[in-house]
Amino acid sequence: MSIPIPHRPSGVLLGDPAASVTIDVFVDIQCPHSRAIWPNLMAVMEHYKGRSVSLKTHLITLSNHRQAWDMSLGLFALAEGDAEKFYRFATFLYERQDTFYNGQFLHKTHEDLRNLVTDYAVEHGKVDREAFIERMDSSDVYVQGRTPIRYAATRSVWATPTVFINNAGLVPVDHNSSLEDWQAAIDPLFK
Repeated sequence: MSIPIPHRPSGVLLGDPAASVTIDVFVDIQCPHSRAIWPNLMAVMEHYKGRSVSLKTHLITLSNHRQAWDMSLGLFALAEGDAEKFYRFATFLYERQDTFYNGQFLHKTHEDLRNLVTDYAVEHGKVDREAFIERMDSSDVYVQGRTPIRYAATRSVWATPTVFINNAGLVPVDHNSSLEDWQAAIDPLFK
């Protein structure tokens, strides 16, 4: 079965759209390894600010992270297509990941989860609660949520975080890598 054409390509772009060095990362908002890589991704983008580097984040939901889907919908709903809002709210959520990890939600309901992500959106984004819930339930946000996992399948991505640099999948960086490790991988690409 073919994938329907989405309204926009997968991923949220930060940096130069025509960059000579592109980083594509597939992360799950509930994945502890994705949480570990996130600060270094932000440090990489800060380090290369003003240079021809871009980061495209593809937010996918792994099957063993049942809270990730609704947290992702909340992230897309708050961002409303604004990359800066997306990256700031993703950072905010990763910093609070322990509150929606599997053990925390063992005896909680789906409504508890929706209330949590809404509370976080109101706290972080100063958004109207009802408008946010309506946006989270919109078909546009649903498509934004489902598109990255379908794109991930075309790239044979099955785990998070998965990193591609200039479309190459065999890269020397992962969730344990430091900024210096990232620089060692990226700097030679400018020569």
